[in-house]
Amino acid sequence: MKANTAERDMRSPPEIARSVRAMIVSGDLRPGDHLSTIELANRFGVSRGPVREALRLLESRALVRILPRKGAFVNSLQDDEVGVTLEAREFIFAALAELAAERATRGNLLELRRKLQVLGKLASKPTTTANEFKLATYDYVQVLYGAAHNARLNQIMRDLSEGVGHAFGHLSMATQEMRSAEYEAYRDLTDAVAQRDRTKAYDLARRMHAAGVARARQLQAAIPAAVVEFKGRRRRSRLVAATT
Repeated sequence: MKANTAERDMRSPPEIARSVRAMIVSGDLRPGDHLSTIELANRFGVSRGPVREALRLLESRALVRILPRKGAFVNSLQDDEVGVTLEAREFIFAALAELAAERATRGNLLELRRKLQVLGKLASKPTTTANEFKLATYDYVQVLYGAAHNARLNQIMRDLSEGVGHAFGHLSMATQEMRSAEYEAYRDLTDAVAQRDRTKAYDLARRMHAAGVARARQLQAAIPAAVVEFKGRRRRSRLVAATT
């Protein structure tokens, strides 16, 4: 009996990549963990071919690194591949903010203010989770990117965020103090865009991105169990436990 389309899609390389990324975001897979193609193939009921393709997709998003004769490993914020990606993301985020300051319509600005109000309310609530706040920031930046009216830059930013942005973003918003700092940065950026101050919007966006990365790295480094310096040795991941 042939599998239906939905069943085949669940086993496709992009779907496997999304599932593994979710495991990285949730902490089920930690920086330095070895990603066994055999264990992943067993988990998803596929051959090792689709798993290898999925891992290459994750590598292109800087979430994993594939080492010859050693295998694939989950990246951390301290890894060079992640740093290069975040550097590119910082400049593109700043460029989009600058363009938004120049091109935002009145409707764009009103929507930015509405999204900012949501961020402010969440930042003031002690019960807000990092993930809730992160999702609200995604709503805000989608409006900001749209206000730049540059589809190509918008897509590049989406591609960059698909990996490291989604996987590590919540680390920069883990505490209420961090979320308050993030909200204040978004408030200042919104004011700069509304004032049509391109230079200020660009500079604020760069500093804001850099500060968020610094907070995320600081938090990750403060959790010894989640930080692994790769020395060419495989460390058993929790994939087997996840499948039982």
